[in-house]
Amino acid sequence: MKNIRVITLENISLAELTDVWNRCWHGYYYDMTYTPEHIRVWLQLSQVSLQNSIAIRVENQVAGFALLSVDGSEGWIAGTCIDPLYRRKGLFTPLMSSQLNSALCIGLKRVYLEVLEQNHALKVYQSVGFTQVRRLNIYRSNCRMDFRSDRKVETCTFETVPIEQYFANRRRANFNPAWQRREEYLKRYRHYLAVMNLTGTAGALFAGDKNALCLDAWSATEAGAEELIPSVLGRSIAPFSLTNQPEDWIVALLRVYGIHPSAKQLEMCTELS
Repeated sequence: MKNIRVITLENISLAELTDVWNRCWHGYYYDMTYTPEHIRVWLQLSQVSLQNSIAIRVENQVAGFALLSVDGSEGWIAGTCIDPLYRRKGLFTPLMSSQLNSALCIGLKRVYLEVLEQNHALKVYQSVGFTQVRRLNIYRSNCRMDFRSDRKVETCTFETVPIEQYFANRRRANFNPAWQRREEYLKRYRHYLAVMNLTGTAGALFAGDKNALCLDAWSATEAGAEELIPSVLGRSIAPFSLTNQPEDWIVALLRVYGIHPSAKQLEMCTELS
């Protein structure tokens, strides 16, 4: 292909970035259509560095992009895609290689990303140095989940707690979050409600109140998960959603209730020399 350039997204407008995003994600495994407001919030939550994010331009059109988030010496690919019209033309590998070079130039030590298990992009990520860290579970449902079962679990008391106490207990539980579950990421939400059980061994974080989107859920013990799931997650009137959930007591108990992930992602990482 002729007239191919590697550029940064430093000077892209919100409207143009929204157009590029929607065009490139068209036909993905699930709907990724965003409004300009969605994009603005996503950039803010993810702390995307547009001046260090890379795009491939063919003629006068962006044919693919990668968005790089920065957290200290670590980076995260907050989104990367090739326009369907330009796929299978050998553009994705140089795009990712250029993005990693950009990350190296600003002093990052490692870069993470997440990819659906069935995504063909997995082979490209492996070819440029990414290796699998672990599997992550994605739970998404458009209706409330019924957590009733034959297990006789009493509804337990969960109290609202300060956000710092919530994360302090989560750290003591050795909860190892994926990028979108890191403390600084979750604290960027403008409104949230943190709850924990009385022993401080299980908790959940909601985007507003207990009827809102569940942002985070963790438990240090099986008993804590048995309290959390029916007492908190089962009482929310919002559709059940839990993203980037590693294999833990929460996942084990959801499996008992017959609730399985709607998708699985691979968390991957590459060390930059």
